[in-house]
Amino acid sequence: MTAKRMLLSFAHPDDETFGMGGVIAKYAHEGVEISLICSTQGDRGTIPPEFLERHGSVSAVRYAELECAAQKLGIQQLFRLGYSDSGMMGTPDNDHPDCLWQANEEEVVSKIVAVIRQVKPQIVVTFDAFGGYGHPDHIFMYRTTTKAFFAAGDAAQYPDAGPAYAPQKLYYMPAKKLLIGLGVIRSLIQRQNPRKIGANRDIDLIAILQNVPPTHTTIQVGKFLEIWDEANRCHASQWQQPPMRKWLRQLIYSGQSFVRVAPKTSRWGRRETDFFAEVQI
Repeated sequence: MTAKRMLLSFAHPDDETFGMGGVIAKYAHEGVEISLICSTQGDRGTIPPEFLERHGSVSAVRYAELECAAQKLGIQQLFRLGYSDSGMMGTPDNDHPDCLWQANEEEVVSKIVAVIRQVKPQIVVTFDAFGGYGHPDHIFMYRTTTKAFFAAGDAAQYPDAGPAYAPQKLYYMPAKKLLIGLGVIRSLIQRQNPRKIGANRDIDLIAILQNVPPTHTTIQVGKFLEIWDEANRCHASQWQQPPMRKWLRQLIYSGQSFVRVAPKTSRWGRRETDFFAEVQI
């Protein structure tokens, strides 16, 4: 019997955990072979000094945290593409020649196709068109992963990337609408501008809400929140959220929703509860 396999294609060391850690833990527990593409080093992240003293560089900190989280969640294979973090839109980091945003798109697509053909996943998950919260690296990975998903099964495309293999289903991971809505309310109560949130004031909660797409699939992960929290703590240099009461965490995070891109499904149809539903194994 062929194993169930899932490939996650993200940008930064922590996207996998902060975005869908509960889902990863659930499927790993069920025996699914999970692989992760991490395209950047996360080297533009803001790092407290004590972490740099321990590891020497921002990228070393972020990669060490990624290894920790992958072990906690049950990710079996890591593929690091090694690009520099691009930073948010309009920042000088977007112009750096080594950053992902400036990378040759066909080159990155070829690398993702090669991973798909090596891993042979039935399921591929990446960002939505807005990149969750508008980060250029997320948007870049949405574009390149989508192209790679549809190209991997065509032997005429990227012939140097290995024998053709066509994954069966593609999902996008959007921002969690309820959580963003609560963030807007909280910012207004604290008399903050919801369009300028975060350590660098570069997160626009209103724009995120306006760009959350309709979802088709909801995965229940309530039994895996403790493992998810353990993985979150691995990314200690980036995890800045205050502790949340258990009942509230269950309410907000127990169900994670996704956009099913391929094969297409009706927005008004019965909601899917399993990535592997209708998958040929």
